[in-house]
Amino acid sequence: MAEETKTKRSAFVELLPQLTNSKWGGISKEDGDEIVAAIFKEGGDAIRELIGGVLEVDSGEDWQERFLLHQLAVSASAPVRANDRKLLTKIYASAALGDGAATIRSFLVQQLRYVAGASLAPELAPLLKDGDPLVLDAVAATMVSMGKDTEPILREARKNARGHAKVAITHALGQLSRS
Repeated sequence: MAEETKTKRSAFVELLPQLTNSKWGGISKEDGDEIVAAIFKEGGDAIRELIGGVLEVDSGEDWQERFLLHQLAVSASAPVRANDRKLLTKIYASAALGDGAATIRSFLVQQLRYVAGASLAPELAPLLKDGDPLVLDAVAATMVSMGKDTEPILREARKNARGHAKVAITHALGQLSRS
């Protein structure tokens, strides 16, 4: 019989209420802001621990980690959170560029849409060659959200792109041309 492995979870997930039905558990904005502030205060290790708790298969078991990672991105998008945004962008981009599961990398790239500016686009450019459609779609959409400054990167990537990558990049360029 295979031994069951248990992922160590961040202490911050214990601060979120349990689900009582098919909808998100209730949490006040104030309580949520406190949790986000505490995570940012603890720093990069706390954020990496949350990322480490995200499961490859989005079965719902890791909803708290995903919720907190999303809330961090939303919170860091505020102009007064420049330092938090810089830290979060660095950590999410590093994990997305790593060798983790495509589903997790894609999720993190999607969160970068809230916080990353076009200056991050060259760093994310290698993901335009990723073999997984989830990652390709996420990075192409993120490039669109970063704005027209990403066009040269997308045009260069399209030159050697094939299959799904070429379609995703072409679509992103089309969206940018209409904005």
